[in-house]
Amino acid sequence: YVPSSCDGLAEVPLLFNFHGFGGSASEFINDADMRLLAESETFIVVYPQGSLLDNISHWNACPTGGDNKSDTNDFGFVEVLINEISSTLRIDLDRIYAAGYSNGGMMAYGLANYKSDLIAAVASVSGAMLDCVGLTSHPMPVIHLHGTSDGVIPYNGNSDWNSAQNTLDHWINFNNTSTIPIVNSVNSGGMTIEHYVYDQGDRSVSVDHYKYIGGEHVWFNATFQGQNTSELVWSFVSRYDING
Repeated sequence: YVPSSCDGLAEVPLLFNFHGFGGSASEFINDADMRLLAESETFIVVYPQGSLLDNISHWNACPTGGDNKSDTNDFGFVEVLINEISSTLRIDLDRIYAAGYSNGGMMAYGLANYKSDLIAAVASVSGAMLDCVGLTSHPMPVIHLHGTSDGVIPYNGNSDWNSAQNTLDHWINFNNTSTIPIVNSVNSGGMTIEHYVYDQGDRSVSVDHYKYIGGEHVWFNATFQGQNTSELVWSFVSRYDING
């Protein structure tokens, strides 16, 4: 989606938003709609389509090891997309972001690990980071949103998935942020949402976490201090460029 506020003169940020396992870009653009936000904030948002694995769409977020889903080169696909889009539109190459839901959140983390030379910050909604870690080349701002009643990717992890805290701890340690978070809590539509901020990282990056008490495996509808999930994601990642 290219907003009308994009005049073709100034460079604008680019955000990828990846659907979940078995999902489609055409459905996800409605479930996790960022078009009005892109219009008001002047950024380009892209909803890529994952290729099929046994007739089910997926993202191959781990190029090696047991978490590898297929031999699909999705990191190369994203790089080609960036090159193609930037050949026709004026993209701020220092402000390219990756967000995603479920398997799409895994893809965002995969890009943070293996294509950090292209990605300035990442966001995961109801996702997890897989057990394959690349060579992230710069401090990586991370925002992770997760429900405590997620029945697909459990908040506390299991034999298949890292817990939310394990994922956070990786980036807390990598970025050298504070280990004691600043915590705020709100009630939104009967749901308690806790916000944890691990700040003061290298190049002033932060690791943020929104914990939805009783939240399930969804792109959340509940708002935090008036901001929906899309707005929370954008307000976080847009603070950063690839240099900090």
